[in-house]
Amino acid sequence: MDASSDSSSPATLATEPPTRDRARLSSRPERPCDTCRKRKLKCAKAPGHERCVLCIFHDRDCTYEDAPQLRRKRGSGVGQPSPETVDSSTTSGKRRKAITEDATPSLLDQALGLHRTTHFKYIGSSSPQQEKLVDIIHQVGPSQDCLTGTKFRRVSHHVTFLSKPDHDAPLSNDTDRDLEAIESLVSPHGRGLVDLYFGTVHPSYPILHKGVFMEKYKRSYTEFSPPLLAAVYLLAMEWWEFDRELSSQAKPDTGALSQWATKALMDVMHRPKLSSAQAALLLLQRAGCDSWILTSQVVALGEELGLHLDCSDWNIPDWEKGLRRRLSWALFMQDKWGSLIHGRPSHISSSCWQLPDITLDDFPESAADDENKEGSSEVEKGRLLFIHLTRLTMIMTEAKECLYGPHDTRVQAIVRSAGLQGLLELVKPLVVQLKDWMHSLPPELRMSDIKTRKLCSNGYLHLSYFVTEIIIHRHIISNLDSAPSPLIALCRDAARARLERAVAFVDALKPEHLQAFWWFAAPKSLAYIRTYGGLLWATSATEDEAEFYRRKLADFRWGLKVRAKGVGFVTAALKEMEESLSEIDMSRGVAVPESTGG
Repeated sequence: MDASSDSSSPATLATEPPTRDRARLSSRPERPCDTCRKRKLKCAKAPGHERCVLCIFHDRDCTYEDAPQLRRKRGSGVGQPSPETVDSSTTSGKRRKAITEDATPSLLDQALGLHRTTHFKYIGSSSPQQEKLVDIIHQVGPSQDCLTGTKFRRVSHHVTFLSKPDHDAPLSNDTDRDLEAIESLVSPHGRGLVDLYFGTVHPSYPILHKGVFMEKYKRSYTEFSPPLLAAVYLLAMEWWEFDRELSSQAKPDTGALSQWATKALMDVMHRPKLSSAQAALLLLQRAGCDSWILTSQVVALGEELGLHLDCSDWNIPDWEKGLRRRLSWALFMQDKWGSLIHGRPSHISSSCWQLPDITLDDFPESAADDENKEGSSEVEKGRLLFIHLTRLTMIMTEAKECLYGPHDTRVQAIVRSAGLQGLLELVKPLVVQLKDWMHSLPPELRMSDIKTRKLCSNGYLHLSYFVTEIIIHRHIISNLDSAPSPLIALCRDAARARLERAVAFVDALKPEHLQAFWWFAAPKSLAYIRTYGGLLWATSATEDEAEFYRRKLADFRWGLKVRAKGVGFVTAALKEMEESLSEIDMSRGVAVPESTGG
């Protein structure tokens, strides 16, 4: 959600030295300078400065040497630019015009992570820029932004950022071309897609600031970071049919738009802003588009932006503090759940990420901002969902680190010394935490809380809960050797109950649930239920028990199949199951050592 990489702003104009000859300025003809005239832009001069805004930005002289040209008559229109033939000057001109002609104060003027012309990188305690030397060499202030050179910005007593102009970053010139290409792919449906996004996706996954986004969009799409604009369009298009006006039109090419989004995201990694992290997170939420490698990159990007730090006492706008907290938690959850479903070590150390609890005050929208359109989602429900998902993530993380982390040798030592009973004592606090979490859910987050003609995203929260239960019971089932038969039977009954509850949850999903937003982990979470059932089948004590699980899993797969049409995350889940479980033949019997009973 950053502004364009080469836009001027009121803050940057302050670096232009005042004119030494005001008489010369007043004697100039009242016509555009050569640069502005060629680009067909308004030549806007700031009071007390010799050059126009555009020439200040490009650090060139304002000249009036070329003779004025006669205007051509309208008639021979130019075709809409395509991604292959985009003139970057067209978009850069639009973007500069949009900013220079809008003199009203912007929410972005004092921003750290979404500044319109500058990006900031966190200076860590072991960085070459030693803090005391920075204090001596530079007068570090709360906001020192310039068109050229490098500065520092201190946001609190011990937190400093390195500031660099966007136009100095590699590939910054590609921004104009990317924006024009992205917009041309969806034109004239851009505004309709933005409205659709904020009605369906944003309430359930609130990692943008709607006020900031809409302020910029009302001026021009050219003020955006290309990958964020593309990500918003792409996610919104998954609900294309829910908009009356859009549904009657030809749907844009999502494949081409996805390629532009991916390419543009790699470009802006060189000039990190909060909008870069937002774009990556949104692209990861598309059904079947989860990527552990991209997750790793966006975690590193977040640390460049200081999202691993508590920003409570920073000298930044309050709205940005709330946005940073939401983004920090979104990155944390992306990493932790990605680590679980991909079977990879987490990139985030809980001790290095300072994450204060998120509260309702960290969300700028409330129930008063609900959309009235059919198929929209509820803002208040989305806020509560996000908060309770952060709490569930902490429980899941503790369970994974305890049972599946690098220290699982401790668990094995407990099993060897105290047997299954020792393992049950170890996981008991986790089970209690999960039970308390479920009991703490407000009525708005129950699966039965569905409003008329509204979508309900509560499903992905409850699915995450079932997966957290399953990872605990899966570990117990894998460690039943040499346990007393009554204890084994008790553990298997509990494990079976969890599978039945998870399958019943999927069977009970209504269209209002299925058509709502489901986050990135949903497809593999459904596959997790399938593999869990496969484990119970493979460790069955009797053929009757094995037959029960065969039927249960066949019913589960059938239930997904009949719900898959038009539901991206279910389609992706079925594909995941085919790829990971297609070789398992459940028609045969299972052989289990008699001594284990399971």
